[in-house]
Amino acid sequence: MIVAESIGFAGTHSICDILTGIPGVEASHGTQNFETRGPIGTPAQTPEAFVDSMLRARDAGSHPVALHTNFPPVAMKGACDTRGVRYELLVRAPERQIDSCYAWAMKKVLDGDAAVLLTAFKMAVQPAAELRLEANLPNLVYIFAARHVCTFNLTALALGAPIVQMEDVLNHESAFRSAFDLAEAGPIAHFEGEAIHRASHRADSGLQAVAEPDREAIRAALPIVVGAHRVSIEEMGKLLGY
Repeated sequence: MIVAESIGFAGTHSICDILTGIPGVEASHGTQNFETRGPIGTPAQTPEAFVDSMLRARDAGSHPVALHTNFPPVAMKGACDTRGVRYELLVRAPERQIDSCYAWAMKKVLDGDAAVLLTAFKMAVQPAAELRLEANLPNLVYIFAARHVCTFNLTALALGAPIVQMEDVLNHESAFRSAFDLAEAGPIAHFEGEAIHRASHRADSGLQAVAEPDREAIRAALPIVVGAHRVSIEEMGKLLGY
């Protein structure tokens, strides 16, 4: 029974599709309600109730795995720890995870999503000024993406969450089985010649109509701060094992 937490943009759709093809596995993705499986933003359980629902599913004979709940790490890891459930941090190489988040966020903005636009502005205007970067749309959305991804990951790391790398589990069966406690499961189609790879957020995102952000400058200088922890994006990658 596993909660493989991720802010997203780390192959979670593909991993969920692989898991749901394994007999006995009950996988959820992008939901905060293990009972209804409604998308994030619809009526949610508390982290404690979510984990309790997973426990009931386990007691009924299934092997529950929850991916990308988006609950705050402090709350979800706490709920898991007190109930004896394994909590893992599912990540991707930071530059690629940030790029995927940027593509998702920019597409939202171009589609008229005011909430994402306002959040990006709130999170990015001051850092852009501190980095002496032009506060244009690509830079602001990219800074938002970097902070959104890396702050979540650093928070979970600071809590002691073990790391699972997307690249490892999608490419090595032994790593996949270990990450999701599937040592006794039968053949996994993904590793038997039926590989599953869902399209990334960068596919057909419409980004060709937008100027490029100052990626290198942002990656080199943007600090990621969580409490007393302050790291660069490069240091974040090293902490995650990249």
